Amino acid sequence: MDDTTQISDFRKRILQDPEALLNDSEVMRALISASSSNAPTNVIDLKSVVLKRLEGRVEEIEGQNSNIISAAYKNISTTTKVHSAILDALEPKTFTEFLHFLKKDWASSLNIDVARLCLEAPSINQDDIPQLEIEFGPSVVFLQEGEINHYISLGQDSDPRPVTLRQIRKGASNIYNDIAPKLRSEALMKLDLGQGNSPGLLLLGSINSDQFLPNMGTDLFVFYGSIFEKIMQRWFFNGQS
Repeated sequence: MDDTTQISDFRKRILQDPEALLNDSEVMRALISASSSNAPTNVIDLKSVVLKRLEGRVEEIEGQNSNIISAAYKNISTTTKVHSAILDALEPKTFTEFLHFLKKDWASSLNIDVARLCLEAPSINQDDIPQLEIEFGPSVVFLQEGEINHYISLGQDSDPRPVTLRQIRKGASNIYNDIAPKLRSEALMKLDLGQGNSPGLLLLGSINSDQFLPNMGTDLFVFYGSIFEKIMQRWFFNGQS
């Protein structure tokens, strides 16, 4: 194979995949070294090509770093809010104070539009529910046996996960009341309230459709749910004071 044929083949390979040449740092250094100020005027300055390419990469990296830093600050902020919300939930010294917290301060402590605690109470007569709603407030919802799993799984015959994050068209009116039509996403944390007790469910509802997404991490929700399990066992199943 003569030199002309080799050059022609090499030229074809470069034209077919120019990125391969530009991404090869050793080849680019050799080409830049070979270029000089005495090069013909019709020869492209490879230094300027490489410089522009490096500038583009620097901008891309800076953008990625900015996104990473922003996400890190957001995670720190979210973690701080959850820790603060846990301390608020642990603050009540009596059952009456705890009920007041659920009625007045719970949603605001989480910086969320609405928060609900669902409890299955199959032994409760439906006629007693209005009085219970007055006593416990709208933040505590009493459901029939099996309704919690049915709500989490959307009626599917499957064992619900401890935490579910999802977008919704609207909230359930029997749980969220008047704000239900405005809700666009929700976080659900299933509570294990101990042997012999029906499960509980924490629900956080948001009018923002991007507040709770299925691909989000759930570690903080698991943590908050586990703490709330202990709080529930303290007030509802170990005696009230």
